[in-house]
Amino acid sequence: MRRKFPAPLVVALFGLDQRGVSVLGEIPTGLPSFHVPQIGLSDYLSLIPIALAVVGIIMSEGLLVAREYASKYGDPLDSDMELFAFGAANLATGLTGGLVIAASSSRTAAMDSAGMRSQIPSISGAVVVGIVLLFLTDLLALVPNAVLGGIVANAVLALIEVGELAVIYRLRRSEFWIAVVCMASVLALGPLLAVIIAFLLSAVDVVRRAASPHTSVMRPLPDGRGYYPSRDMGGPMTTPGLILFRFGAELFFANANFFQERVKQAVENAGGTVKWFVLDAEAMHDIDTTGAEALEQIIAYLEKRGITFALTREQPPFRQLLERYGLVDRIGEGRRYVTNRDAVAAFLHEAGQTVPAAAEGQDALG
Repeated sequence: MRRKFPAPLVVALFGLDQRGVSVLGEIPTGLPSFHVPQIGLSDYLSLIPIALAVVGIIMSEGLLVAREYASKYGDPLDSDMELFAFGAANLATGLTGGLVIAASSSRTAAMDSAGMRSQIPSISGAVVVGIVLLFLTDLLALVPNAVLGGIVANAVLALIEVGELAVIYRLRRSEFWIAVVCMASVLALGPLLAVIIAFLLSAVDVVRRAASPHTSVMRPLPDGRGYYPSRDMGGPMTTPGLILFRFGAELFFANANFFQERVKQAVENAGGTVKWFVLDAEAMHDIDTTGAEALEQIIAYLEKRGITFALTREQPPFRQLLERYGLVDRIGEGRRYVTNRDAVAAFLHEAGQTVPAAAEGQDALG
């Protein structure tokens, strides 16, 4: 059985701090006192960029650690309360001359490995820290920095999951490379720049995916009871004379041109005369000014070709935005339908065709 000796005792007995061993050093005695920091307005202004960066790190790391352990133990997570706790704690430490408070992944891992499952260890730790600050700072000054580094490193090792990277690589390559770049940035540039880089890369990845969403022409199922989404823009129409087109994302500046290109491709490759073009807007919960302009241009494009534009399955937020942009009158109230079934039935009725029984009783799939 290995015998363990307190590191400060070893340092004191052999005078290791006098022989080049780096130790924690002198720590002020006493509990912190409340006071308002006495700094000028210019100092506050110069601290704003750094403060914003620190807030970003606290939010990203704090919520990540909270989510990790909440998922591990099946506990509920209230992100708003987590952020409120960080804000309250940092307000208190700012008035007591303390350091920035965040969710330390190393301390969390250390407490978890020690079997701590409630707030009692944190309260107990606060009491112990208070006692140390009042009576034991001389002994604490002799703790070797290497020991502190070993404690942190040992705790952090439990958070490094190489297997998770392998899973991410298999499931989504873009997220894997973002994680790799973030890790490399932490080592090369530090955590602050690494968080900024990771945020920018994640934002670019989100915009990249939203810029080319799934689009499809809805085509009849073999049994005639509804429709299925087909990404082939060169196949047959939904029904002779009608294209039921689905756009699988919000319409905004990043995908406005893509939307127009896919609509034109569907019309030009329809393989017959298109009389109606119906936009299934179920997935289009938002539309910005660029998207609204693109939609208006598409309506004009279809009108020049004698094609009626209709809208179906629009969600309340999308409908409100159409009204704000003045597109409701442009489309026409009579060309807005609740379901795809209603749109197809209206087209067939206007064309003097019989509405199939399947169309009357089954809405489009997808």
